Amino acid sequence: MKYILPVLCLFITIWACKPEEEKFTYDSSAALRFSADTVLFDTIFTSVGSITKRFKVYNDNKNALNIESITLADNASPYTIYVNGRAASSFSDTRILGEDSLLVLVEVRIDPNDQDLPFIVADEIVFNTNGNRQDVKLVSWGQDANFIHGTLKLCDEVWTANRPYVIYNSIIVESSCNLTIEPGAKIYSHNSSYILVEGSITAEGTAEERISFTNDRLDYENVPGQWGGIVFLEGSKNNSITYADIRNAEVGIYLGTPDDDDIADLVIGNCTIENIGGLAENPITGGLVAPGYGVLAITSDLYMYNTLINNCAVNVLGNYAGGNYIYEHCTFANYSFDFFREDPAVVFSNNLQLLADSLLVADLNIELYNNIIWGSIRDEIILSSESSKKFELAMSNNIIRTNLEQLNTNNNIINQDPHFVNPSNYNYHLDTLSIAKDAGIDINLSTDHDGNTRDAKPDIGAFERIEN
Repeated sequence: MKYILPVLCLFITIWACKPEEEKFTYDSSAALRFSADTVLFDTIFTSVGSITKRFKVYNDNKNALNIESITLADNASPYTIYVNGRAASSFSDTRILGEDSLLVLVEVRIDPNDQDLPFIVADEIVFNTNGNRQDVKLVSWGQDANFIHGTLKLCDEVWTANRPYVIYNSIIVESSCNLTIEPGAKIYSHNSSYILVEGSITAEGTAEERISFTNDRLDYENVPGQWGGIVFLEGSKNNSITYADIRNAEVGIYLGTPDDDDIADLVIGNCTIENIGGLAENPITGGLVAPGYGVLAITSDLYMYNTLINNCAVNVLGNYAGGNYIYEHCTFANYSFDFFREDPAVVFSNNLQLLADSLLVADLNIELYNNIIWGSIRDEIILSSESSKKFELAMSNNIIRTNLEQLNTNNNIINQDPHFVNPSNYNYHLDTLSIAKDAGIDINLSTDHDGNTRDAKPDIGAFERIEN
């Protein structure tokens, strides 16, 4: 008995010296606080894992808390949680020091459900502490999809809006074949995957049901270079893309379809092409396509109308080595929001330097009516002519940021800001004070990019300003 008292005194002394934040409290009023009450995942393709999301668990008390259990409510949950670096569906006796926090990571992998429409996948993480039950909700949208694995050759297929298409390792539309893409269809491509066209594509959406071409990592909503792009190869013709959005690619559209006529091999109407850039040439295209061009056309024939191209690492529009091009009511804008750039928004050239001693030259014919060419550098257009071939430029009623005095003709408006609503938020509609208002010439385009009716005095650019 003579030793009990000294040991007890020693224990009391050690306990008294222990910091308050390490002493446990078992008070039922001592609750946890969470940085979010719900962890929400946007659309997750079935059988494809999600990104990792995180939230923090806070102990605002001065004493430590012991969380008796951290558990997923559903025993067959598609979610996985990570606590202290370990992955599991349940954890026991997890300590948080006083006025400290705990990081929890969450992932989800959803099984196919054989549904066309997105479906909700929900669960919750339950925390039991000192008799208190608290939870954090987990919510995901699952989406079944048509998965295309490997470099697949297609011929005379129809893609519908029923389920999205997810492309891995590119597709090829074979020569003399057509891929039809119906209104409302959504095409998602994996990193470095291209849509290669030897035959033709007919992708015709509507104002109400636009077609979407973008990356399959939906958490990277506005990040350039997440997939390859659409590439039209030699021999391709009779292509049409209308009411479509092409986003986050290495190149938006590459058109390399030289032939002996001036008939448009590709018609682009009422489209948006934006967030285009990348770090390197892609081996799938054999170095044919350099990244950073919204539309890159070489010795080809193209008609484009009511189309917005913006936020590209190099040119939003580059026409090189000749060809025949018509642009009506388009907005070509580059503000360097995501890139440091020196190149102008638009380049028209009848030549292209291939190697040190090799120059590709062909006749170039350009028509520009009611377009906006604008951006953040002083000269947003370059005209490059090699004298051995023709360079013909017909234009009127355009707004252009340029130092070229020769363009100050035919009702063009030079170096007057068109005043977009909010370019940094991808809103290139015209502000109330825009110089583009009623400044166009009537060329029989009755609607604008959004399908709105143009009046008798059309506005310059892709968008007609609709007064409330």
